This record gives sequence, structure tokens and C-alpha cells, in this order.
Amino acid sequence: MYKVHGFLDGEKAILGRMEHLPRLGDTMRFSGGQYGKVVEVIWCMDEETPSFEGQRINLRIESETEVNHD
Repeated sequence: MYKVHGFLDGEKAILGRMEHLPRLGDTMRFSGGQYGKVVEVIWCMDEETPSFEGQRINLRIESETEVNHD
């Protein structure tokens, strides 16, 4: 399990836990029909976190205006 902080256009949009992580270039869907592309995955190796809490990850996500839903 990963502790995830996700920043969509610089604003915190995700604060929680994820079992699987999106990869660089993946598209994410948010409420209100908003989409964003993962542009950076940051592994926070400098934090002392108990192993049962999981590794922390920061995601930098940029809005996408046009997304092909097919």
C-alpha cells in the first residue's frame, strides 16, 4: 500500500492510500469529468515511515483538456 499525495496543476487533489500507482504518462480521471496526465512520480525516500503505513509517493499531474474516451 502506498501513501499518495497527488497534485493536479499544483493543487492537492489526492491525499490517501493506493494499492497500485499510476505511471508516468498515465491519464487519471477526477470528479466533474476532469482528467489529468501524470508528469512526475516522486518516491519520498527521506521520510521515516513505519513499514505498515507504506511508502509515500508524490504525483505531479497536469490537466488535460481533450481526452479520447474510447
